[in-house]
Parts: sequence; C-alpha cells; structure tokens
Amino acid sequence: MEITIQNALASATCRTQGAELLSYRMADGKEYLWQRDPAYWAKTSPVLFPYVGPVMQAVQIHGKEYPIPRHGFVKDTIFEVAEQGEDYVTLQTEASDATKEMYPYAFAFTVTFRLQGAALEVVYGVANRGSEEMPFLIGGHPAFGCPMEEGEQFTDYMLQFEDAGVDDVHLTYPMFDNDAILFENLERRTVKLIHQETKKGIRFDFPDYLSVAFWTPIKKDAPFLCIEPWCAGTLDQVPSTDLLKKKYVQFLNGGESKEYRFLVQPC
Repeated sequence: MEITIQNALASATCRTQGAELLSYRMADGKEYLWQRDPAYWAKTSPVLFPYVGPVMQAVQIHGKEYPIPRHGFVKDTIFEVAEQGEDYVTLQTEASDATKEMYPYAFAFTVTFRLQGAALEVVYGVANRGSEEMPFLIGGHPAFGCPMEEGEQFTDYMLQFEDAGVDDVHLTYPMFDNDAILFENLERRTVKLIHQETKKGIRFDFPDYLSVAFWTPIKKDAPFLCIEPWCAGTLDQVPSTDLLKKKYVQFLNGGESKEYRFLVQPC
C-alpha cells in the first residue's frame, strides 16, 4: 500500500512494503527522489536494520550464526500504519517468530515521515522489548536524482560539507568503482548535494548518525546518488560479519528505545 503525505509546499509518498520512501516532491512538481529503474537499481530508499552491509554466509552475534540478509530484513517487511495525519505518517513492525530465526531479539521498529515546510524529516525508532541487551546496526539508503535538471551531468555536482577542513567532493563515476565512499568524525552532520555552479540541490542533515556513505552503482553511470547515514561498520570491516565487532554498533538495554533521524530539503 502506498501512502502520500502533503502540505502547501511539498509531498512525500511511502509504501508499507519495507517502509520505503518512494517520492519527495515540491508543490511545483519538482521530484528529488530517484524514481526506480531496474536497469540501474530497483530500489529508492531501503531501510537498513538490524544489519548494514553484505553478508557472505551468516552474521555472528555472541558467537552464534544467524541468516540475516544483506542490509537486514526490515526492508522486506510489511509495516502497519500506527498513526497518520495530513503531513505525517508512522509505520511500525515488530519481532515475530520469523524474525527471531534471523535476529534473536524482541524489537519494535517504527519509521515516521513528517513534512516540515518544504523539508522532509525521516525518523527511525528502535525499541528493545526484551530484557537482555540488544545490539544492532542501522542506516538509511535514500537515492536522489543526480543530475537534478535537464541538460546537466552527474559530474556537474559536488558534495559540500560544513566542517572546516573537509574539502568539497566533485563527483565522478570512477570514484565509486570500489563501491561506496564513507565519511566519519564529522562535527557538523550536514552535507549538501549541489550543482557546482548554480549551488542548487539538496541539504541533508543526519544528527543522530555517526557516519555517512555515498553510493551509486559500479560502472553503470546511473543518474542518482545515495546519501546513506549509518550507525554501522566502516568500509574496511565489510568482510567481517561479527555484529559486535562493528565500529559503530548500537546497543539498547531491555526496555530502552532510541530515535535516529535525517532531514532533507531543497537548497
């Protein structure tokens, strides 16, 4: 099922399958989110939980192996609508016998989409409904059209950070030939994806995440770029699937909960 929220300035559409964001559009019709094309990538904005990254065989948790799929299983789960208004919606899912075969914890997971003027806030909520400490990785994977206007090229765009000493990244396809690129230790957890000359594009804030990755499919010259806020491992840790050894693994004690938000808006 697809759900659209809107206000006078913008609208957003998500679906209950995986709580995936499908569209983020301005009132004038300007679409910022990548519109799926299997020739490049059939997704738009998968939700990554409770694992981030590829899995060769199984994920290890406290020495035991679990068949958690690549980027976790929440992206393949059917969510229910928990709450909804004209400009917001909250979707929810929780542990089941099926998920406990892959991940042995009593979790609850929500995704809230909320328009704030022209901006879209996305909040992932994680709760530990069990009594034992619960480890997990979490991340977003939204893809944005790049280039954003007719007649432009991918290489016309750059990533601009607000931290002093962090250089602008001028986009080229070969920089992604070894997969994603990752930035850590940013004090100002904000990045802009903008045209190098017009400076128009989007601003992306990720205050609750510890790193941010950027990705476009290898050697496909795809017309989009993913901005991926992560609390997960680093790229050199990809071969290891021991969840507890990941650099940014998160923990919740029994009964605890935590929110992870990102915000996107035109600039």
